[in-house]
Amino acid sequence: MYIVDAMLSQKQSSVDIDTEEEDSPPRNSNISAPTLTGVARLRKLTKTLTKPRIESSVISEKEAVPEMVIEKKYEPTYRMEPDRSKRFSPARVKDLIKAVLSPLLDNYEYSVNSTPNPAEMTLRLPDLILKQVKTLEFERYKFVCLVSMGSAGDNSVRLSSRCLWDTNLDTCVTYTHTDKTFYCTVTLYGLYHE
Repeated sequence: MYIVDAMLSQKQSSVDIDTEEEDSPPRNSNISAPTLTGVARLRKLTKTLTKPRIESSVISEKEAVPEMVIEKKYEPTYRMEPDRSKRFSPARVKDLIKAVLSPLLDNYEYSVNSTPNPAEMTLRLPDLILKQVKTLEFERYKFVCLVSMGSAGDNSVRLSSRCLWDTNLDTCVTYTHTDKTFYCTVTLYGLYHE
């Protein structure tokens, strides 16, 4: 608003100066006076910039934001270990992995041309296994699932891992499904998160 008023007063004063000093030569011909359309655009801009902002309590139903999903927040329990009933059970997890793998891999033909190919299977199987393990509702456990597949034959493969963890609460389960043409090894880590 102040800019527009200043420009208008400058325009008015320049008109007054021009009428008084028509005989004198122009001082600086590089500077041109603002045009009326420029002044109108500036006024419109200042009106939009100086509009009051809408408070969140005044928003109409049309402008309402859709409901957001709010995560549950739990108060600290200061527990250092899970309840006995919610503790990670390697035997239950191993049975579950076997139940997931058996129907998928019993009739699976291991070759590059098979559908899905072994690379796709090693990407899909961890997701399927993790979804099923999460249904067991182990409290405060985080899971990592690794799957490796290879052709059975005269090959020898050794899989190893190292972890820094609490030996009382954290553990892992390994299950290997073997067939005439391939093997599939699944390792699932259960890590207690305080």
